[in-house]
Amino acid sequence: MNIHDLVRELNENVGAVVVQTMAGVKDRTSPYKWAKPDGPDPRQDIEDRLRLGYRVWKTLAIAEGKHVALAWLMGANPRLEENLPVLYIQQQRSREVIGAAEAFVDDTYAA
Repeated sequence: MNIHDLVRELNENVGAVVVQTMAGVKDRTSPYKWAKPDGPDPRQDIEDRLRLGYRVWKTLAIAEGKHVALAWLMGANPRLEENLPVLYIQQQRSREVIGAAEAFVDDTYAA
């Protein structure tokens, strides 16, 4: 998926502040700039975080709905040592955050 389309979809569904947090950037306008078809491309490390965030969000949104997906991203998570999943995305801790999302979707969350 084109990064600009991906960011636009994330902005529309989780909000630019969450996208900014996922990306680990300080500039609040960056998610809006990246969402423009002719906007700047994020650096590769930022794009990797955004793609990870999209994968996690999409996994949850398909199974549970977009509101539950957003709440999950921003809520303390027992599988992630009570940390926010969005911060695991920012730190590119892929295995842990994808595992937690899949466990939630598969109802093995409390296991």
